[in-house]
Amino acid sequence: MTLPRLGLATPRSQSLPRGFISKCSASRCSTNSSDNEAGRQDLVSGDSEATINCSPVNARTPVAQQAEAQLPDVTEDFVEGGVELTPKSHTDEGLLVGEPFRPRSTRVLTSLDVVSGEFWPAGAGQRALFLDYDGTLREFEARPEMATPTPQLEELLEAINARTDLVPHIISGRDARFLESCFGKLSRFTLIAEHGFQIHRPGAEGWELLDNLDALDLDHSDWKERVRSAMNLFVEAMPESHIEEKKSSMVWHYREVSDQEQAEAMATEAFTALERLRDAEKLNKIGISRGHKVVEVSYKKVRKGPVMRRICEEKGLFGEPFLSVLVAGDDVSDESMFELAPQDFLSIKVGKAETSAAFRVEDPQQLRSFLWQIVAN
Repeated sequence: MTLPRLGLATPRSQSLPRGFISKCSASRCSTNSSDNEAGRQDLVSGDSEATINCSPVNARTPVAQQAEAQLPDVTEDFVEGGVELTPKSHTDEGLLVGEPFRPRSTRVLTSLDVVSGEFWPAGAGQRALFLDYDGTLREFEARPEMATPTPQLEELLEAINARTDLVPHIISGRDARFLESCFGKLSRFTLIAEHGFQIHRPGAEGWELLDNLDALDLDHSDWKERVRSAMNLFVEAMPESHIEEKKSSMVWHYREVSDQEQAEAMATEAFTALERLRDAEKLNKIGISRGHKVVEVSYKKVRKGPVMRRICEEKGLFGEPFLSVLVAGDDVSDESMFELAPQDFLSIKVGKAETSAAFRVEDPQQLRSFLWQIVAN
């Protein structure tokens, strides 16, 4: 089948409070009206968090318009992951640019019987699993370091690991150290850290960059210094919050703040302040996003969707495409996987937020129950 090119939805407009923005302005954040130039909201998030990103503009950006004007007329199909896809003709920060994205109808996932056939066909062959961690396999905790695998989750993952027809991947915003500590003993799991910045393949001695060194900028000290100064102001204003720093991102967490109403208002202002900082300092390599109790700034060349797509493509190029592919996540960063998934991939949204996934479950417990059905099948 031939699918239309997927694109980015036009950002929503949003009226934002300005009290905190001016304070952050004193720490390198510009409040000039020129800093409000229309820009697309980057689909990025710290793993663990899922919401719909909003941007203070509601117009299509000149960059997006220029990219769309340069799209070639592509008609040739190729096989990727066992299905035919329209080739990637142009990318903007890892997501295909073209016609505006139109979400498919999302159904409630109740049992394996619902997806047998079209999404999970019978037969011999390898089946890939791309699983987010926080909010997907595991419930949230007040602090990220507390959300280690439970004995019940470990039992499930070990059962998946024992199935030779399953090719499991944990694709997370977590850093490499956390993933290796929690899942390194699972010999058949591919571990993908920081949304695809690093990868550990089964049998490999260590971690590697998923892309080549020329394509990835490894020096993030320039923007991290500026973002760290701004985020320190957020922590001063909300003492119960904290900053998490990874190799390719920085995250402001406010899940532990007692007054969540005030914290959410602060998060809105913090998001806008960071956008102003990015524009004023011309930090073009970073993206900013809001999630479940976080605001994250990250290196925007890395996205889960293209990483998932590339792995499936490599499998197909070697003449052994996956028989079926399951993709599950709860976060806005997981939406890039859903958007780049062909129609016959089993894409599952965990939670109630808007999604382009084909199916939905309410919480990690329901997803774990469904995965047990796959293991037992």
